Amino acid sequence: MGLVNLLIAAAIFVVVWRLSVWAIRMLTAPPPEVDPDEVIEVEQQYLCTLCGTEVVMTVQNVVESAPPKHCREEMVPV
Repeated sequence: MGLVNLLIAAAIFVVVWRLSVWAIRMLTAPPPEVDPDEVIEVEQQYLCTLCGTEVVMTVQNVVESAPPKHCREEMVPV
C-alpha cells in the first residue's frame, strides 16, 4: 500500500505543479495591444431614478459598457 500511495501523491503533485506553472505564466503574460482605431471615447451622463444622483462618465473603452449602479439599481442614460 505504501508504494501505491506514493505514486498517487506524486501524480497529484505533478498535476498541481503543472497547473500552477500554467496559471502563473497566464498571469505574467502582458495583455494584447489595443488598436487605437478601436478605442471609443465615451462621455455619457447617467441618472439614478431612486435618489436623483447624476454621474458623468468620461472614459475610453474598446466596447460600450453597462450603466453604473447606484442605490442597487442600474442608472438610466440621460
